[in-house]
Amino acid sequence: MEEGVRLFREEVIPWLRDATGFRGWVVLFDRPNEKAIGITFWATEESMTDSAASGGVLRDEVAARMGTRMTSLSYYEVVLAEHLALEDAGDR
Repeated sequence: MEEGVRLFREEVIPWLRDATGFRGWVVLFDRPNEKAIGITFWATEESMTDSAASGGVLRDEVAARMGTRMTSLSYYEVVLAEHLALEDAGDR
């Protein structure tokens, strides 16, 4: 899973940073079940749902290189957010 995050960080995120409307991302791991959820944040609904602008093809290519696939895609509106202060990655 870490390799997938590395590829996403090195190949997809730089591209997304140049995309119109991209505002950030979060990845959540379920290590015992070897599952991950990636959440991206967008300025507008239009930039979120535009597959070309939101890197859908690139995301799928990275997943295929990892031997996995995206199993679902959902859209949500952020109605409340608080900044998270994450501890050191070694503190689990």
